[in-house]
Amino acid sequence: MGRRLLSLWGKDLKVVIRNHYLTVVVALAVLYVLAINFLIPAQLAAAADVVIWDQTESQAMLQLYQVAGSSAGQALAVNSEAAFSEAMEAGDTRVGLRVEGRDLPERIVVTYQGYENERTRRLFEAVLRAQTAAVTGSPWLVFATDTLRPAQPAERLPFNFSLLPVFIFSEAIMVGVLLVAALLYSEKDEGTLRAYRVTPGGVLEYLLAKSLAMGVLGVIFTVIVTVFTVGLRVDWVPILGLTFLSTVVMTLVALVAANLFGTISQFLLTGLVITVAFGLPVAGYFLPSLSPWWFKVLPSYPLVFALREAYFPSGNPAAITGAVWQMLVALAIVLPLTAVAFSRQLVRRDA
Repeated sequence: MGRRLLSLWGKDLKVVIRNHYLTVVVALAVLYVLAINFLIPAQLAAAADVVIWDQTESQAMLQLYQVAGSSAGQALAVNSEAAFSEAMEAGDTRVGLRVEGRDLPERIVVTYQGYENERTRRLFEAVLRAQTAAVTGSPWLVFATDTLRPAQPAERLPFNFSLLPVFIFSEAIMVGVLLVAALLYSEKDEGTLRAYRVTPGGVLEYLLAKSLAMGVLGVIFTVIVTVFTVGLRVDWVPILGLTFLSTVVMTLVALVAANLFGTISQFLLTGLVITVAFGLPVAGYFLPSLSPWWFKVLPSYPLVFALREAYFPSGNPAAITGAVWQMLVALAIVLPLTAVAFSRQLVRRDA
């Protein structure tokens, strides 16, 4: 089995190069590198929302923000400690204001998320002093500060680099679904599948060879994008391991689905459904509050967070370990199911 598998794998790699699939992957990697380094900004211009808990009778600060607007963003009014905490937790760009006093503001507690640097805080507080001076008639007001997440890094991860795990994940879908389908249909057109049926090789070897070939493409893509964006000093083992495993899993899923159809044009809609189904949980990466249970069942959900931890460590290695185990479990489930389903389809559709 080992020799046959290596022979099939080598043949698939030759086909990948001959049909320019490797060229497509390298070109896409170069485009991603250019996008991350030159097109996507490091910081978004979107302003932070302000959560206001105005405890004064006049509600002057709340009215100022609601009527005149805030240079810091949208004003969100709350009226209790629980509502204030919930509103702050709901958005990691929000700044909180507790306005204390009887009729007019006498003390304001500013609550930061924890990633804001000193310059950003001083600028925000300078604007706030000007706003309170317009309300109270005096620039002298007692200020206090609080931090929602004290352990948060002093600087947020640049936005362009924060997209790197998503781009790496998208490669697994692109290679695992689209390119392997193209490879399968090219072999159908050339009669390779018919010829393979009369050889001693089994379905499992056929599937593994395709998966390993796609996994190599995934590793090549990841190395190119990583080296030319964040450099060489990253945790390569989990990055390449997760990329390889995710590409293999997506390849197996796509193979059994693609073999149900006669041409790639017939498969496109199904391929799109597979792509959306596995890609949708990535929304939880941008909106942590959006995490229904079925997001977490799919291996794509922990994968993105594990890649982020591998690229930009935050002291949570369990994210990587959990994603690896979930990917291995998915592989253990998908591989035998794919082998059984594909063997039946291979006999019926390629006869």
